[in-house]
Amino acid sequence: MSAGGDFIPGDQPFDAGPDHPTVFGIRFTPMVSGIALAVLGLIGAGALLFYLGLPEWERYQQLDAKVKQTENDIQQQQALLQEIGTAKKELETAQRQRDDVLTLFASEASLDTLLLDLNRQIDARNVDLGKRRAQKLALCPPTIQQNLREFEEKNGELAAEAQLKSFTPNKELTGAITDSSYGTQVNNKLKRQVVSVELAGNYEQTAAILQSIERLQPLLVIRELTSSLSDKSKNTTIFTGVGDFARLSPCQPDPKITTKFQLEALLPLRPDEVVQAAPAVPQPAQTK
Repeated sequence: MSAGGDFIPGDQPFDAGPDHPTVFGIRFTPMVSGIALAVLGLIGAGALLFYLGLPEWERYQQLDAKVKQTENDIQQQQALLQEIGTAKKELETAQRQRDDVLTLFASEASLDTLLLDLNRQIDARNVDLGKRRAQKLALCPPTIQQNLREFEEKNGELAAEAQLKSFTPNKELTGAITDSSYGTQVNNKLKRQVVSVELAGNYEQTAAILQSIERLQPLLVIRELTSSLSDKSKNTTIFTGVGDFARLSPCQPDPKITTKFQLEALLPLRPDEVVQAAPAVPQPAQTK
């Protein structure tokens, strides 16, 4: 007789657990398998990071550094361009100032007309010669007028006439300035052309001529000026008054002054003249 659920030998019990694989003595339960998979995932991620991520990261850093260097170079170039632009403006300003300064100096062309300009200034002082003669006669009594006319017939100068008596270039003093007469900074940068001038006229004419020379276009310097009363003016007395009154009376011929001076025209040296005027550099002695 048998009953349901008879025991059959060899059958697995109903409460037996699942059969998990075992490798190297490790039984891969679901938990162990999960941990193993997680570890394998981390190792794979690390490998991907090492073999793929790090090279790309290094490449990114290199490109980023290159971009920053390029931006820095561009900024430096822009700053350099600004400096170049500023330097050009400063150069243009310096050139304009240099040109303005050079206009103050004489030039070869202006010196060619210097004698003509000086003669014009002297002639301008003789325009009223007839008027001054008539005024002088009108201020004197008839007897003195007669004496003045007689003096004029013999000497020809009742009213003084301005005259340029000599205009002689002084070649000994002409050339590059090296004697520091205008300061050491001018040496070997400027040259001078010197003319010895002698002129005659009364005091007003002489003063006006000297002032007109200062207003001429070339930069001119008057040196070694001397003035003296001519012997004829010293010994001439038409009105026989007393003391200085006779000398200051209009009833006298104009006292004539002779003035001598050196007229220096300053010119900038040309580039070839600067090279010639530069002091020679001493060569070192050669030892045998």
